[in-house]
Amino acid sequence: MTIPLADSPVGTLGQEVAAARADASPAWLAARRRIAWDAYEALPMPSSQRDEDWRRTDISALHPERFTPIDRVDAAVVDAMRVQRDAAAPTAAFVIDAPVAQPIEGADTLHAQGIIVTTLAEAATVHAELVQRAFSSVRADESKFVALWNALWRGGVFVYVPRGVEALVPVWIAHPAGGDGHAVFPSTVVVLDEGAALTVIDAYASASGPAALLSDAMVILSVGRDARLDYNTVQQWGEGVWHVGLQRTVLDANAKLRFMGVTLGARLQKVWWEVLLEGVGSEADILGICFGDGTQHFDHQSLQAHIGPETRSNLLLKVAVRDRARSVYGGMIDVAPTAVHADGYVANRNLLLSQGAKADSIPRLEIRANDVKCGHGATAGHVDADQRFYLMARGVPPEEASALIVRGFMDDVLDRIPHRGFAELAGTLLDAEIAGGSVTGVAAETS
Repeated sequence: MTIPLADSPVGTLGQEVAAARADASPAWLAARRRIAWDAYEALPMPSSQRDEDWRRTDISALHPERFTPIDRVDAAVVDAMRVQRDAAAPTAAFVIDAPVAQPIEGADTLHAQGIIVTTLAEAATVHAELVQRAFSSVRADESKFVALWNALWRGGVFVYVPRGVEALVPVWIAHPAGGDGHAVFPSTVVVLDEGAALTVIDAYASASGPAALLSDAMVILSVGRDARLDYNTVQQWGEGVWHVGLQRTVLDANAKLRFMGVTLGARLQKVWWEVLLEGVGSEADILGICFGDGTQHFDHQSLQAHIGPETRSNLLLKVAVRDRARSVYGGMIDVAPTAVHADGYVANRNLLLSQGAKADSIPRLEIRANDVKCGHGATAGHVDADQRFYLMARGVPPEEASALIVRGFMDDVLDRIPHRGFAELAGTLLDAEIAGGSVTGVAAETS
């Protein structure tokens, strides 16, 4: 069963589709889309031979022009994502990111509080000032894939929390995809006004299987003065998906971000986790877990940009890879001259479960202010033989002993997730991966 979407040009990603997106947009967005498409056509594809940022991630086999914009969402994938919501956060509003509006479930409580939960497409017209405020942190032409997203996104999800309002229930955003040879442009934009608070769960999934898909995703989070955002994301693309994404957060004075990312699916992923600590006293805690197997390639890049004074950030990404999977991590703490008394740390810990698995870690510091406290750390190693022997000596079978060690390696991250339902979901998915059952994609019968 499929859910039909809007009428639109069906064909490969090209000028006809880009023009249709611009023509269907309000004037300010149409102009932005045209700038973005011109930039996309002018910019070369990233190259592992030419671009330092892509040196360890080769996408020479990816040809975006061969993909077709998705024209339907598989209902079975949506149902599988709804089951996860029901188990982890049953009171959460459930919002589906699709090219045309889908019913929003369980949002009555949020609407009664004056919170806006709608499509990004509608918000671009009805709440243009709010959307433009969020979009101001992302240039339409700043990279090949950012330009492509700006030109071609449809639907999307937009959430706005007014001043002083603390959302009583979370917002669970589902970004589903299906079929073969399709392209999707997942879109999440969240704006929190002064003193507001919200929990978001952002989920990406397609059906299990080798179907080739392209996901070009954007997350823009704007957190106002004294506001608090708990942002959680889980990525369960199928094993044929190319996923490129930018997740950028801007923090005002005394704003707080708690970020949790779970990466499990896709053929190849390259994502940027970026936090701009612009306001005095703003804080960000960024956590992540990643498990790769087979020939999966996961590339995480992070930026902790300290701009305001008295800012604090801490990032911890833990990765386990086996078979011939590869993890790449590049993390930057950038301290501007204005960011006196900045406190930042970045750490990447990697566990190699097979001889063919590989992990590269490149944490960096760029400090241009005095009186700051910043540091970084990176490790990579195999399962500790002494720990395994200790467990086996007490009757634990070898495979179970290894599983316990891997889960213990990840547990300190899971224990720090504020939303316990999401923490339990992440732990369940991780246990399935450790046990050898891939959670690449969701179990869904497609048609």
